[in-house]
Amino acid sequence: ARANKVKEVLDSGKYNDEFVYYPFNSGYFMCLKLKNVDAEALRVHLLDKYGVGTISVNKTDLRIAFSCMEIEDIEDLFNIIYQGCKDLRK
Repeated sequence: ARANKVKEVLDSGKYNDEFVYYPFNSGYFMCLKLKNVDAEALRVHLLDKYGVGTISVNKTDLRIAFSCMEIEDIEDLFNIIYQGCKDLRK
C-alpha cells in the first residue's frame, strides 16, 4: 500500500520541475532523480532544516526509505523534499 501511495503522489506531476522517480516495486526503497540540486547538499539540508533523513547515492540520485512511513505521511515527505530543492535554489 505504501508503494502505491508513493507512486500516486509522485505521478501527480507537481514535483516534476525538481525531480522524477526511478521505477520501483513494493520494496523498501526508491530513488529520485534530482534535476536542479546536488543530492548530497539536499540530503544535508533536509536533515538539518526538516529532520528528514535520506541517502545521496550520487550527484543526482536521492534514495528514500518509505517502508518505515505511515501512509498518511507520504505526501508530506515529498512536499518537504520539494521545498528543500526550492530552498537550495534560492
